[in-house]
Amino acid sequence: MYRIVKKFGDTVGNNITAQPQRAFFLLNAGYTVSGLVTKYFPDQRLLPHQKYAAAVCNDTIHKPLREPINSAVVNLFFPCGLLQTMGITPQFVEGLSGYLNGAYTERAFIDFAENYGIPKTYCSYHKTLLGAALSDVLPKSRFIANTTLVCDANTLTFRTLADHWKVPHFTIDVPSEYSVETVKYVADQFRKMSEFMEDVMSKKIDHEKLKAVIRSENRSLNYYSDHFQELPGKFLSNNLTSEMYKLFFTHILLGTSEAEHYFKQLLEDVRNAPQSNGEIRILWAHTLPYWQDSINSVLNFSRRYQLLCCDLNFDSLIPMDEDHPYESMARKLLLNTMCGPTKKRADKLIEMANLLRADGVVYFNHWGCKRTLGSAELIKDMLETAGIPVLILDGDGCDRDNINDGQMSTRLQAFLEILEAAK
Repeated sequence: MYRIVKKFGDTVGNNITAQPQRAFFLLNAGYTVSGLVTKYFPDQRLLPHQKYAAAVCNDTIHKPLREPINSAVVNLFFPCGLLQTMGITPQFVEGLSGYLNGAYTERAFIDFAENYGIPKTYCSYHKTLLGAALSDVLPKSRFIANTTLVCDANTLTFRTLADHWKVPHFTIDVPSEYSVETVKYVADQFRKMSEFMEDVMSKKIDHEKLKAVIRSENRSLNYYSDHFQELPGKFLSNNLTSEMYKLFFTHILLGTSEAEHYFKQLLEDVRNAPQSNGEIRILWAHTLPYWQDSINSVLNFSRRYQLLCCDLNFDSLIPMDEDHPYESMARKLLLNTMCGPTKKRADKLIEMANLLRADGVVYFNHWGCKRTLGSAELIKDMLETAGIPVLILDGDGCDRDNINDGQMSTRLQAFLEILEAAK
């Protein structure tokens, strides 16, 4: 299978400059096939919620490629309730770039972006997306919407896309402090965002539909919270890819029936899971190199080590108020653990590590993520002061050619052995 997918990726890469439409045709066909495989021939090691996620996530990425006129490019942290209300499918940078990596095409797009002038130090997720768009392989979406939260690449990437595609663009500016004033400031931007969308889509937002989206989001979060209460005493089989898929449901799909079904199934699966039995329990911080075989061979479907959760999947579990949707969206961003001082993220990691009975935290330093890189030692010190061992693991969540695979594997296994010796 590796040789087939690698050959596919090479073929796409060889066409992106001379025949971008052919490259797009190949990608579109590839995601059609992978969608059928995940739906009808899923990996039997997967739990029911994980099988469901694999199929839904493939369709979420593929649909904007099939119907770009009804899609909007967003970043991971953009609250998508307004988009769902208007029937717009979000195409988010981190997800699409992850799928391009899964097709072994990320390096070709990164090379294109760097040759175009994008710095080598830029986030590889953003470089992959920019390469796909600037090469004209990726069809243009109806509009672009992003927040300034966390990633300094957001402002540059989305402005570049909007200029290249000549499509409307809206940015939500997110201050680093939470207050009555900043909630109002961000909420007012979402009100303007709704007017922007009405103008672009030539139709009005149905506020009753928006309320229904918010009610669905709250039900999903209730299921998710209940799952966290069950997980401390359970062993729930996991893998890096399924944890990456969870990001779709904790972010851009919140408020959809698909997310609600996913979280309900997740709760059922953890309730049916066996009791915890001495395994080493790992909490992961930041993005997941789900494609990296050396890491997968240690953690995926292991009975010895349990990947509990990634901290990006509990960054903003804020209940929404359907009668004040714009203020709720504002609070969701401002209270995000990634917004504001580093201590906020560290405190949440400590809280969840204690709740889930984690034996240690792997803090993944993704290439180009300045905030995560800059906070690494501070967060490590805070967690270790709280009695939680931490491994800082340098790597790249998207670019295969930008890792030291052997060193990463050795350091991870040594860390796990230390945790086992201490248990």
